Amino acid sequence: MQTKNKDIKKDKIEKRKAERENKERNKQLDKRRTRVYDEMVAFQKRNAKKVKHAPKDAYISLRHINKIYDNKVQAVFDFNLDIKQHEFIVFVGPSGCGKSTTLRMIAGLEDITAGDLFIDQTYANDLHPKDRDIAMVFQSYALYPHMTVSGNMAFGLKIRKIPVLKVDKKGEPVLAINKKLIKKLNIQLRDLQKCIQHPAKDDDIDQINHDIEEIKGQIEYLEKTPVEVYQYRHMDKEQIAKRVKEAAKILQIEEYLDRKPKALSGGQCQRVALGRAIVRNAKVFLMDEPLSNLDAKLRVAMRSEIIKLHQSLKATTIYVTHDQTEAMTMASRIVVMNKGFIQQIGTPIEIYNHPANMFVATFIGSPAMNLFNVTYDNNTISFAKGAKITLTDDFAKAIKEFYQEEPKRLKEELDKLEEAFIEKKQYLNTIDSLKEKIDKATDNKEIQRLRSRLSQVQEELKYCEESNHRIQDIKTSLEELKKVDVTKPIDVVFGIRPEDIYQKGRVLTDEAISQEFNLTVSVAELLGHEYFVHSDFEGGELVSKIHAKTIVSSGDQLQLVFDISKMHIFDSITQKRIK
Repeated sequence: MQTKNKDIKKDKIEKRKAERENKERNKQLDKRRTRVYDEMVAFQKRNAKKVKHAPKDAYISLRHINKIYDNKVQAVFDFNLDIKQHEFIVFVGPSGCGKSTTLRMIAGLEDITAGDLFIDQTYANDLHPKDRDIAMVFQSYALYPHMTVSGNMAFGLKIRKIPVLKVDKKGEPVLAINKKLIKKLNIQLRDLQKCIQHPAKDDDIDQINHDIEEIKGQIEYLEKTPVEVYQYRHMDKEQIAKRVKEAAKILQIEEYLDRKPKALSGGQCQRVALGRAIVRNAKVFLMDEPLSNLDAKLRVAMRSEIIKLHQSLKATTIYVTHDQTEAMTMASRIVVMNKGFIQQIGTPIEIYNHPANMFVATFIGSPAMNLFNVTYDNNTISFAKGAKITLTDDFAKAIKEFYQEEPKRLKEELDKLEEAFIEKKQYLNTIDSLKEKIDKATDNKEIQRLRSRLSQVQEELKYCEESNHRIQDIKTSLEELKKVDVTKPIDVVFGIRPEDIYQKGRVLTDEAISQEFNLTVSVAELLGHEYFVHSDFEGGELVSKIHAKTIVSSGDQLQLVFDISKMHIFDSITQKRIK
């Protein structure tokens, strides 16, 4: 009984200690998050005063975009992407990865904490959503229930004003000095002159001086030269009706123009939502999971409709989804995101054939890539229960290069993170100062007080370091990578997609294949023309795609071979793809 009570008491003490340590780590994490947020806000405030130079080869450009909410939690980290005109870009990733937040920042529905957004060579950070010339389709149809289909599609055009050239009684354009633009340029000029007087260490002084001279020239020209005057007016009813009919014809909903949303199916409602975007003739189309509310059959149909629509309108489109099938079938390029970071950018075929890491490999592709922990030695991989596959010579070269270069890449990243770790530096400075004071102190009470304070600061430093998870992960990875010796057996992860596994006698590749493996079918999922076959393989589950020419049932024996050219090797430490 006494032993049991001691164990209970010990468990309570350990639990309280763990809770206290976790509380301290969270306190340090909140402190660092607040500092990063304040620095980003201050940087953006100063950065906004400089002249922005849009990249010439990009229609939409996101440069070092970061999003931190008011609770200091960061949702998007250093997002960089250049989008060409007419591209169809798909943001894909699990829920909470930051894809919708990024889309909303492009739309102007979320503020950008730090970074620069350009749309058609125009700096868009401070532009009101209505002035960005974008059309957005939401996950929910967001149709007005009291309006007809025609009314829903026309509503945005009715309330929107467009610039119209002002003319005199003779029909000649009215010319005047553009005082508003001159005032705006003068404010910008003053801001740049302040930057020159108090430059930051990362300021390009030559560029700022060049921008000052350029703005002075623009002001001088505008003060002497009258320009055409535009006034904002509502669009003509006839023009609105024409656009609505054209969009309805494209979407094949002409017969529903007089109906209200409650009289439409889900697919028809989604077409109306698309129509409302089409009539805008916007520069950019933004779509936030527009098909997620539809059933599987309708999603397939609407996917092809959106692809056709994009091809006919040639609009620049950014599409958000968590469905990798939508990403693979629709995108010009895919941006794979996870936990606020970009994992990989590339065409569907690039990402499918050359995933950057294990997350991308398992997220893109259906069913997901098979992964197995294996041992690599002398160009041969060995599985848990003894099965072996001999690889081609290019694998050996790739593995050697990876373990030579990866520690260098991680060390560079670690040095940058350590340099930016202000809280750690502050603690180290305080520790050095306390140690100096202890060495100089002569009073025992003062020495005891200083040592107590030193112990407290050292403990806070420990929690501070532990709160920076990325630095801790890199340090752990570097320690593990030091132990890797490519001349000896090393632990890696083997990957192969289900479609790159073939039945003996039905091999659909001219590349080298592995020896055959005799496997027992545990589950056979029939999808019409093919089976998804689940088999026990070397202590794990192997999924393969088998053509449904022959019937496959649980308990059947299959002779399977692997396409060696389609095999992947990942580092088990960093989870990055080696080959």
